[in-house]
Amino acid sequence: MRKIIAEILCKFAAPFLDLLKKKTGRPQKDNEKALMGVLFILDTGAQWEWLPCEYGKKSTVHGKYMKWVRLGVIELIFKIARELYLSISQAFPNWLAVDTSACKAPLAKESGKSPVDRGKRGFKKNLISDSDGMPLALGVWPGNVHDSKTLEEIILQAKEVLREKLTILAADSAYDSKRLRAIAKANGLVLHAATNRRKNKDCPVVKPKGRWIIERTHSWLNTFRSVKTCFLKSREAFLGFLQLASSSLLLRRVLVFG
Repeated sequence: MRKIIAEILCKFAAPFLDLLKKKTGRPQKDNEKALMGVLFILDTGAQWEWLPCEYGKKSTVHGKYMKWVRLGVIELIFKIARELYLSISQAFPNWLAVDTSACKAPLAKESGKSPVDRGKRGFKKNLISDSDGMPLALGVWPGNVHDSKTLEEIILQAKEVLREKLTILAADSAYDSKRLRAIAKANGLVLHAATNRRKNKDCPVVKPKGRWIIERTHSWLNTFRSVKTCFLKSREAFLGFLQLASSSLLLRRVLVFG
């Protein structure tokens, strides 16, 4: 199934990759084959130097990938896959969930010492999903950044796909903040966060229903080994992998239920 999805993703992305082809100079190698090589690394977690020769030279494939990341092609692929999924989605249109997940990133220069992993260097992945667990907005931050500080950026992403005027954003207690509620409200969301008892032990306990669906989304993404543990050296490269993995999940749902 994973190989089929990878092939579909390559065919789906081909028009966007071809936009970067130059009309002059040395002809470019097969972009679809290079993307299949990138997906091989994403899926297996292998080092670039162990990329099978059938996908092309490792330096060529890696160079193409970084070019696609920096020019926004990978992000565009994710956004188009998201729009395609939303066109057939049966999820509740006025319900979303948000949460973060930490991963090791021992080689990345922009990673941070994780407070939940004995100070080891890592990244923090923040996601917003719908009620079916499909990722609709995402981002990557150093591991020592608090969850609440990552929310504003991905709320702006989620705003692009809101289908109802009143949309609930379920969250855990890390997001229990008046400032975050105000930011969410300004962008068409009602932040429904669990009560942070450390701030006020006398306040009633609130436990938003269904907020754990986002945990399943993180588990799905962690089946891609290069997302579960980051051996890349830059934050932008890892974000590209997260976007490709999310695109694969979205297209798989379209394939099964579309």
